[in-house]
Amino acid sequence: MKVDLTTAIVAAIVGVVVAYLLMSNVILKNPVPVTIKTLGTSISTDLAEPNPEVFNYRALNPTVEVYIDCSNYDASGSCVETEGNN
Repeated sequence: MKVDLTTAIVAAIVGVVVAYLLMSNVILKNPVPVTIKTLGTSISTDLAEPNPEVFNYRALNPTVEVYIDCSNYDASGSCVETEGNN
């Protein structure tokens, strides 16, 4: 029983020493400086005006469930009102 415990402790110590040597010498060496080419971009703080066709007070809210009651459809599948206005 003592031999098994001693063997386990020695194996653990050897494993820790080997892992330390690998990490310090192979994996965690001082990195070589690398030069990376980047694209020359500029960022502006100016905001463009939103498209008035999309962002207006009559725009639909996509988070609200909408029910359309329509009985007349045209060839493209759009609802046609009785007065002819879409």
